[in-house]
Formats: sequence, C-alpha cells, structure tokens
Amino acid sequence: KLNKHESLELACPVLAQGRKQLLEKWLKENKLECTEELGDIVRLHNMTLALSVYLCANVPNKVVACFAKMGQFDKILLYTKKVGYHPDYVALLQH
Repeated sequence: KLNKHESLELACPVLAQGRKQLLEKWLKENKLECTEELGDIVRLHNMTLALSVYLCANVPNKVVACFAKMGQFDKILLYTKKVGYHPDYVALLQH
C-alpha cells in the first residue's frame, strides 16, 4: 500500500490522463491511502469516486458536501446519524 504522498503523486497524472478506472481499481484493491487531500484531487474529476475516498478517509464534512452536490439528501441524515456527525446545515444550504 502506498503512503499518503505516494498516493497523491500517482493519482494526479492518472486522473490527468483520464484513467479514472485505474484509480478505482487501485482503491478497491486498497493500494492507495485514502486521505482528504486525495479526495479533493479526485473530486475535480469525479464526484462519486471522491465520495468513496472521503468515506474511506473518514472526512464527514466532505462526505456530506458530496451527498448534497449529488442531490442525495436522504443519505445525509442516514450518514450523519451513523457516524455521529452534526453538520452545519445552514452553511451547507448556503454552499
């Protein structure tokens, strides 16, 4: 498994080449370290894949933001109850 920095360095050129499937494969095989930074990079290319990274990295504010941007509002309440996270709904709606 690659560390945080190696994962970021590998993800950038792979995404720049449009090879999202390769990144998905590595994530499924647990070869990359999921971090908020990796999710931020992936988010520029694919929101669903970024959501997976944020879930794995346990970044609840970004998970909630992804659900909101994807229009999956019903999942926000389920997720926040499951992990015990209390988002700022006013800021979320403004964003």
